[in-house]
Amino acid sequence: MPPDPPHQRLGVAALVLALAVAGCGDSGSSPSDPDEAPTIEISGVEDGAVYTQPVTVTFTASPPGSTTSATLNGETFRSGDTVDRAGDYRLRVEAFRAGRTSEKEVSFSLQVSGERGFILRMFDLGEDGLGGGGDALLLSDSSSLGMRHAMVDAGPRGDPGQELDHDYVADQLEALEIETLDFLQLTHAHADHFEGMRPILNRVQVERFVYNGQVRTGGFAGSNYQAVLQRAEQRADTVMALAQEWEYRLGGEGGTRTIHVPGLPTYLDRDTNDGRELNEGSLGTYVETGGVRIFLTGDGEDQANQRWRTQFGSHTADLDILKVGHHGANNAVFDDRVGSSTQSTWLEHTRPALMLITANGRSHPRIRALNRLFQVQQAEMYCTNVHGTVTVRVAEGWWEVTTERNGDMDCVPGDDATT
Repeated sequence: MPPDPPHQRLGVAALVLALAVAGCGDSGSSPSDPDEAPTIEISGVEDGAVYTQPVTVTFTASPPGSTTSATLNGETFRSGDTVDRAGDYRLRVEAFRAGRTSEKEVSFSLQVSGERGFILRMFDLGEDGLGGGGDALLLSDSSSLGMRHAMVDAGPRGDPGQELDHDYVADQLEALEIETLDFLQLTHAHADHFEGMRPILNRVQVERFVYNGQVRTGGFAGSNYQAVLQRAEQRADTVMALAQEWEYRLGGEGGTRTIHVPGLPTYLDRDTNDGRELNEGSLGTYVETGGVRIFLTGDGEDQANQRWRTQFGSHTADLDILKVGHHGANNAVFDDRVGSSTQSTWLEHTRPALMLITANGRSHPRIRALNRLFQVQQAEMYCTNVHGTVTVRVAEGWWEVTTERNGDMDCVPGDDATT
């Protein structure tokens, strides 16, 4: 076959040259150009959107080799984290590659919708007079955004003939699949209120540890109290010794309102093992949820009651639910410590419709205190020594009580109570 004509050979050569030039093009438009600023992609939320359920946010940057960092309302945020609290948010993502930087911002909101509920669990800590019958109150706020939890006190479980179970409350939290507490509050420095706290601090994320700043160093209990405070400093995100009222919304905006009242200051600075002085320094906790008013007293006695009544009346008057102080002791119900008083200005002031008592069933509740509590008109009363763990569910102005046992029985005095 004769060779191609000269013009045909030239055409092929020109085509090859054109393809080569096209392949070499402007390197500035290539994704692998090291001078190109990275591109950010955000998924899970859109700018200006309003959500009524928790959102999981992810972000990526291209081309490969880009790195990212992000903040949510100024706090460090990681791709894949979930936002589950009501509020307004601004997500800012930055990407870096080869000295080039880009950024992208998205604003969004979470709002609560649907019925909100609240659960108060008063755990039964057993019968042993040396360790049982203490306080462990779990507060849980429930909404479409999920559950948020907090605790007021955590004593050990004590059963006759058995060693104290310091892990009992932490085990209950684990059974309920609770991994985070918004706050863990210790009302005062008595072992039946704090000896279950170290396991909680070890096993559960505690965002805030709250206590009254009480001084107690002496003896075995004082040493254990100091150990709890030390563990709180190591494990809790924040430690707060309350010197003034502190308000907190459990569950975020629109959630359960708690107001924490600092303890009676008279004895707080004394390094003492005196039971009365420790009790009177108890933090008080006002809880308002679903139109229901609750007050938690720790082991407050007559002096604490008088102070709560006269100086913090807006938190304590005309309550729906009262956690009776000092396990149903006479000095937490009557106006004096003489033992002969029949007057209870505290009960006349609080006028609760539901009363809750943590007690070991041996030394407490006391006889006279129970007799006076039964006189509160149209009020229900539940005690751990009779009813076991007591659960109160609150929603839209009403509540429902369920008990672990003996739901149709009245509270009874402790077996060893004589007054």
